[in-house]
Amino acid sequence: MPAASIFRIVHHDKQFLLIEKLKPFLSQRAKSSDLEDFHGFIGRQLGESLWPVHRLDREVLGLMLFARSKEFCEELTGQFRSRKVRKSYSAWVSGRPPKAKDRLVHYLKKNEKTNYTSVFPRPTPGAKEAVLSYEVQEERGDKTRLRIDLETGRSHQIRAQLAKIGCPILGDSRYGKSLKEAFATMPIQLKSCRLGFYLYGGSYFEWNLPPIEILEK
Repeated sequence: MPAASIFRIVHHDKQFLLIEKLKPFLSQRAKSSDLEDFHGFIGRQLGESLWPVHRLDREVLGLMLFARSKEFCEELTGQFRSRKVRKSYSAWVSGRPPKAKDRLVHYLKKNEKTNYTSVFPRPTPGAKEAVLSYEVQEERGDKTRLRIDLETGRSHQIRAQLAKIGCPILGDSRYGKSLKEAFATMPIQLKSCRLGFYLYGGSYFEWNLPPIEILEK
């Protein structure tokens, strides 16, 4: 598969590379026997070393950020950790959420063996706080498009939290057990649409993509 069908560069400078992921690809190898990870693939295509600063689930498309030096990787990692990075997603979900706009606070616990994240309504031993806000953007029959703003960045957070409120993401067979077959077998309808962060010198940079349209097989 040609690289141009897997990613496109949307912006770059001497500090970072920002791309749009166009096809499913493993963000980070879980074990040494796994195939090449995404930053390794892109770096090989461009003939340079890149440092990953965040992840997207393999099936999730949209914006991904890479540092072009170890020093700026550490800077960006610190911004993610301190919640300075602004992250927004667009998703089609099954049904309609209870409210047109809401802020969800749950506690997530991931089972590393099964790669499944459980959701709890209150603090639970071993679980981490997960916070997001959503807003309805469009309703189309028995599905709804949401804009999601992340405050935390837990594994499978959006997928698990939306499923918890009865609105699993279309195409998410892992958390959308209640999805009807037509929705369960399509690609996951989740896209990283906004990333905003600070450059050296303190200036703020932000890039936005259009919201997700229905992705076909």
